[in-house]
Amino acid sequence: MTAADDSVPARAPAPEELDLRGAGWEPGVPDARDDLVRVLVDLEPAHLDRPFDYVLGDAPEVLAAGWRVEVNFAGRRRRALVVDRPVSTEVDPARLRPIKKVLGAYPWVTPAELDVIDWAAHRWGATRADVLRHALPGHTFSVAESFRDRGLIPWPEQPDRPHWDPPGWHDGAHGRHAVPEGWWRYGQPGADLFADLHDGRGPRLWRPLADEDVAARLGEAITACIAAGRDALVVVPDAGSRIAARLVELLRLGLAPHGVERDQVVDVTGLTTGSAISRAWLRGRTGEARVIVGERRVAFWPLAAPGLFVVLDEANPAHKERRSPRHHAREVLLERARRSGAVALATGMVPSAQAWALVRDGRLTVVAADRGTEVAAAPRVTIDDHHRVRLGRQGIGVVREAVASGNFAVVLAARRGEGRAMVCSTCGSRPTCPTCASSLAGDGHGLACLTCGWHTPRRRCEECGGRAFVPLAAGTERLATELRRTVTAPVVVLEGYDADVPDPPAVLVMTRGSVMDLAPGPVGAVVVPDLDALARRPAVDAPEDTLRLCMALATWVGHADPARVVVVTREPEGRVATALRRWDPAGFWRDEEAARDPFPPVRSAIAVTVPDVATVDTVTSHLGGHDVDVLGPVPVDAGQRLLVLTAARVPSVAVLAALRRDLAADNVAMALDVDPVDLV
Repeated sequence: MTAADDSVPARAPAPEELDLRGAGWEPGVPDARDDLVRVLVDLEPAHLDRPFDYVLGDAPEVLAAGWRVEVNFAGRRRRALVVDRPVSTEVDPARLRPIKKVLGAYPWVTPAELDVIDWAAHRWGATRADVLRHALPGHTFSVAESFRDRGLIPWPEQPDRPHWDPPGWHDGAHGRHAVPEGWWRYGQPGADLFADLHDGRGPRLWRPLADEDVAARLGEAITACIAAGRDALVVVPDAGSRIAARLVELLRLGLAPHGVERDQVVDVTGLTTGSAISRAWLRGRTGEARVIVGERRVAFWPLAAPGLFVVLDEANPAHKERRSPRHHAREVLLERARRSGAVALATGMVPSAQAWALVRDGRLTVVAADRGTEVAAAPRVTIDDHHRVRLGRQGIGVVREAVASGNFAVVLAARRGEGRAMVCSTCGSRPTCPTCASSLAGDGHGLACLTCGWHTPRRRCEECGGRAFVPLAAGTERLATELRRTVTAPVVVLEGYDADVPDPPAVLVMTRGSVMDLAPGPVGAVVVPDLDALARRPAVDAPEDTLRLCMALATWVGHADPARVVVVTREPEGRVATALRRWDPAGFWRDEEAARDPFPPVRSAIAVTVPDVATVDTVTSHLGGHDVDVLGPVPVDAGQRLLVLTAARVPSVAVLAALRRDLAADNVAMALDVDPVDLV
């Protein structure tokens, strides 16, 4: 069974296999002993998320909390993590089994990291075993031996880190703490960030200017952290991040004169082999790594002296894990920074709903330039409401001009499934759900809401009486076909961040999944022909994600005059279009939040998936009496999905997690997704 499978095994261990006390045995006062080991076993069923007692057997006496072992459990050999060395147990001594094998003669997890694992399990309503599968790599004996041969195992608890002053930076308001010139564009918040990188803590949300060199600014922040004798971890959205590649190279060159070797800046992006991943993880565990850069899998990875945790483009859906515990890298890094006294830095021009809620509540400090500087650095955006022609005269015009100048022209298309929202073919109006205001899709029998399951057999437009509805968006191939009729340059469809990009001039038809964090070359125009389809797709984060994508693409053009960014919409005064035209992500959220109740960021969302309607009734009955709204159910591949909207996330997750454990004991699968992204 893989970690992605949230269901319980086809055959759960029988009760007698789990009754470790023994038939007829009555516990009295437990005898004190020194060979007990309490472990957390790597098991899927939620009701088995509790420690079990074993004895040392042939395992070394030094075995302690954080060590990884193998044990026999219910007749099968399983991996386990030692969480305690108790002196007594209520288990019948005759039923205690020995540890079968020790995996690596060193602790994998520190006590503080065990606390983070417990926190993550509670935060997302998951089991600790789920969290550990993401936090720990597989054991590779040869890799561990190579670290032992070099004297890195065992490692010092407090590594000796040299301190030095980065040259060429300007002194700021904090005396000895220097601030690079590029960060002064962000005023006092930028200077405060650098003061805290030296000897303080604090969570920040950095909103880069449109013309910012993000890799260079992050390189300066990480350099300040390393100069202060502390280490850094950077989580990037995907293996194709060009900012990450440039950042790694900048750090390797810039830190080398100060004694930081090239391989101490560890690049984990794209690693696939077990030995390579194990080696990179051990560099962090042993303190050999000063900087770790990787995708969301490194969010739990260890640092010897944590000083800075960075999540690049924090609103990117790629930071959200699709397997249990379905954690988000941003939340993990913010919590790790809080517990370790480090600085957390989330970046992004458009905050996610969760980040905006933290800003609103005063738990996240914004590092941003003043409004005048922000607008001056922004590209010009033209909003085209001539929606009866998909690309329009302005869109086709800027595409032709871009390729005629030898540049790329980029067209952002809806990917498969995003064009399911329907509009009237006569007047273009978009029918919405009366329950949750989501767009409606055709289901063969009328119109249905993909968020809450509301359905109507109606096939008549309320605005004009029209009877025909058509998809709101065109797919990539349809757009490419339309463009090939009007443009002489090559038209290429890009799917995925690792797609091959041709040489310019060319028209690049991209989807959300293929938008890179840096331009693939000289871009002369950007056209978004289906803004409404992107912003109205059935996803909790659709509006802010669409604004984030459009702003990112617009920065590829820069300050072309006349404007070379054209956005086509039926709602030119809508919040997404208005924020684009004004280049005002903060204004977007101020307006958007007022209209989002009961959705995030006003309330938290929890997606609950159960196998059948009968279990739906069980879930809703357990949530009775709590301040929640329950939308659905909606049929999905795994059964039925509910969307729980709550003003009190912590108790709601606790109730659902307890129910999940109870259902798992009866072999009934239930999956939780706290703060979901896509709902289809």
